[in-house]
Amino acid sequence: MNAKERYLAVFDENKRKKLDRVPTFVQYIRPEFVELHQQRFLNMSVPFQSEVSRFKNAYFMGFESVFGNVHPGLRVSRVELEDKNGEKVIVGWNGQPPAIKMDYYQRGLFFSIENLNKVRETMRKVDDSAEIKKTMDHFEGISPHIFPVLALGGIFDTLWQSMGFNNFAYHYRKNTKLYREIIKYFAELTLIRVQSVIDTTGNHAGVLNINDDIAFKGRPMISPERWEKDIGKYYKEICSIIRDAGMKTTLHSDGDVTIMVPVLKRIGFSGVQGWEGGADPYSINEKYPDFVINGFGDISQVIPFGSKEEIFNHVKELMDALKENRHFIIGPSTVIYEGILFENVEYFIKASRRYGKY
Repeated sequence: MNAKERYLAVFDENKRKKLDRVPTFVQYIRPEFVELHQQRFLNMSVPFQSEVSRFKNAYFMGFESVFGNVHPGLRVSRVELEDKNGEKVIVGWNGQPPAIKMDYYQRGLFFSIENLNKVRETMRKVDDSAEIKKTMDHFEGISPHIFPVLALGGIFDTLWQSMGFNNFAYHYRKNTKLYREIIKYFAELTLIRVQSVIDTTGNHAGVLNINDDIAFKGRPMISPERWEKDIGKYYKEICSIIRDAGMKTTLHSDGDVTIMVPVLKRIGFSGVQGWEGGADPYSINEKYPDFVINGFGDISQVIPFGSKEEIFNHVKELMDALKENRHFIIGPSTVIYEGILFENVEYFIKASRRYGKY
């Protein structure tokens, strides 16, 4: 099997029986990691042509799939808004000032309907079909070696970041019109992105991933019931459109999404990429044997700081827990960052190849 065949087989009841080994995946490798080990990356050799460094870097490190992006099929103009102090600030499509570094939980200026509408009114669909087709043709060409998993922006994490977390928490509790309208806005953007890909290439991508952080390390950000009621109905429509096009849908989220899985399955998601913060692989494997599990490599302790033996034991434990049902794609739970030893990433890949064989 090549890289694309191996990744997509996990989603197919018949093809997964023919898997030769567990696929490997990485979200991406941070530029700081590449810069720290620049001599190694400068001398790398890959068996395909690509101008996209994330694909070459991921392949060089031993991974066989990684997130990829295409043109969105829409444009939203930058708009000048007033912040709460009356200062003029330029913001982008997500309500955040792109040129200003802000605290992670105090980002956006969508604290009023007026601010939201000033940005929303500039949103327009555009024909990105030529660029999307060109990108997808490139993806197809390199996919036997490194499979780009198409990733699109989602609803929830852009929602709370667009308001700032404290402001979001207030409007969430009150279920205000502003809260509901911002959800509608980001849902529309996500739907346009999905439809643009489908209109251009049909089921060419095989699987579409929605990037949307919905959990902290120990629990979801909001209750599963509220998430399903407020946001799930939009994702249900999006997943249905993707399914009708002949593809699967996965969700990327940081944190522990364990108790969200029943909701995600009802909505139409086929799997989750991530799995950190205490999620139990044995329990998930037992309860959801057909739900695709992508990630689980411990990026907090084992991969950054573990010995070779500890990394190999960690991977073996994950394989013992998740390999049998053939619904597992192994990878770091988040990105490869500069605090991780180069050799430890190599150990992780070697262990994945050794214990991932069927």
